[in-house]
Amino acid sequence: MTNNIFLNGICRPWNIHAGTFLALSLRTLADASGGSSLEAWREKFSQFVPQRSPLSIDENGIAHISIHGTLFNKEAPYFVAGYGGTDYAEILREIETASKKAKAVFLKIDSGGGHACGNDKVAKAVSQCAKPVFAYTDGMCCSAAYAIASGASYICASADSTVGSIGTILPLMDVSGLWQSLGIKPDYITNREGTLKTAGYPPSQNEDERAALQAETQEYFELFKSHVLANRQIANDDMRGQAFVGVEALKRGIVDEICDENTAYNKLKILTTC
Repeated sequence: MTNNIFLNGICRPWNIHAGTFLALSLRTLADASGGSSLEAWREKFSQFVPQRSPLSIDENGIAHISIHGTLFNKEAPYFVAGYGGTDYAEILREIETASKKAKAVFLKIDSGGGHACGNDKVAKAVSQCAKPVFAYTDGMCCSAAYAIASGASYICASADSTVGSIGTILPLMDVSGLWQSLGIKPDYITNREGTLKTAGYPPSQNEDERAALQAETQEYFELFKSHVLANRQIANDDMRGQAFVGVEALKRGIVDEICDENTAYNKLKILTTC
């Protein structure tokens, strides 16, 4: 039964992006075996994979929002929970709630980044929040996670944290040698005008396909870069995809202070009582 649902749903013509097709295939298999909410999947995986904490508002009126693990955009719930990640929709809902019910927002970040699509919307929600937002990391605050943090009023980090990695990547693997050794030859049928429709599909890319993917990747980076520069003064040379450890991130203006979590929280608490 599962195989029939999968084959009937997948084996047909698509107007679809390569990465989206892979995600859809995984999601279809999950739906065929019985779907569940993200909260339910988190509970199932929690004994194996650390999960993010949900929004909480403490006695001082400060909302605590967790930016944890890989960041996903509208991904299947079992996939997000299985990787111990965070869905962008979760963050958006919690920021909206915090802006209405809390005095300030404390972002606790430990993430190496995630999907480019959807990241700009969350980053702007943070920068446009009506309440003060402090970001703190004692782990990783990189790439998509840093885009989110960059709109905060103040960014604090521990001395041994890893921050930055301002850049966009579209990972491809040339598997032509492997496919040839296995006797596999790709044969994609597209519309006549779709000369770039196979860009992103394995086993490899020709020059025109690579150029199209380069342009797509650059467009996502320009969104990332423009948001960061609208909120922080960072040199172009520090936005080449590299990450920095604690003190070096401070020197380059990527964070505002090196401290522990309690110090960062107390600064925000004082701000809310002024």
